Amino acid sequence: MEKLGSAGGGRGHLKIYLGATPGAGKTFAMLREAHDLVRQEHDVVVAFVETYNRPRTVELLQGLDMAPRTSVSYKGATLEDMDIAWVLKRKPEIALVDELAHTNAPGLRHPKRWQDVEELRDAGINVITTVNVQHVESVKDLVERVTGIVVRETVPDRELDGADVIQFIDIAPEALRKRMRHGNIYTKDKVDTALDNFFRPGNLAAMREIGLRLVADSMARSRSVIDSPEDVLVAVSGGTTSEELMRRGVRLARRRGGFCLVVMVVTEEAEATQVDAYRELAAQLGSSFAVLAGTDPANAIIRAARDAGSDHVVVGEMSRTSWLDRFRPTIVDRIIDGLPEADIHVIARFDR
Repeated sequence: MEKLGSAGGGRGHLKIYLGATPGAGKTFAMLREAHDLVRQEHDVVVAFVETYNRPRTVELLQGLDMAPRTSVSYKGATLEDMDIAWVLKRKPEIALVDELAHTNAPGLRHPKRWQDVEELRDAGINVITTVNVQHVESVKDLVERVTGIVVRETVPDRELDGADVIQFIDIAPEALRKRMRHGNIYTKDKVDTALDNFFRPGNLAAMREIGLRLVADSMARSRSVIDSPEDVLVAVSGGTTSEELMRRGVRLARRRGGFCLVVMVVTEEAEATQVDAYRELAAQLGSSFAVLAGTDPANAIIRAARDAGSDHVVVGEMSRTSWLDRFRPTIVDRIIDGLPEADIHVIARFDR
């Protein structure tokens, strides 16, 4: 397997099958590779795979070494999940772990499956995993805007950046819709609803574009020789568009090979309650985070950008609340004037 060596020689390697959309075939591709690896006498264990009762996927599990699952009782139901303790004790050369963005059942070792994968790698186990484009943290807002569907589970971008291999599993929109109609992805009773919602041709085409950009950005960051990095500062106030600004800033920093710093200007005590939520999102996105206190937000942002040496500053469009505001410089105007050497990206507001 490309770039994945034997377990036990330090930290395990990671290969990600990145699906353009659900049903693109990433789990199927991972299991086919597993059979090839077994034929080459590699020690492979299926740590966890979700088949959704798709016949071709179920068939591919035959002949592979399957890890037992652990069961957890939650709100009167029994949930099954990966038994990471068993996998660590078994310590295969390669573990297959489906659905990297999955949220684990309450009470298990880690809240998220990507954290399980990190522990397996720390133990020297190579991991092959899968994730769909819509579950990557930095593009969550794009996906929600395109599809109108809320994304509830995400994977930090650093998981993609830390992968040794990313294999993009693509499929033409009409080919995927045809696969849907044949019942190869969902049961017949769910097909029409899926085709009329998430799986509309426009949605599928947009998801492919987002996925291709993610792969290109990850490849650019892994090159041995890249252009001079350009750092990005994102200024947020805790408004409704703050999360979108953060994700846009991270995408810009990834394209430029630089780092992203998120600053939140806190001018009132009430705003302090929002700080922890944005700090947590910044960590998920792989950004630094700082709180700027003061009564002059524009001046605080200008100082922070100068201190950080930021090449780009991302800010939101400012609203003018009265006709007199038309004759006064806004915060954005002052930032533009105060940072003549930086590129200022003013993101327009939009109606969701």
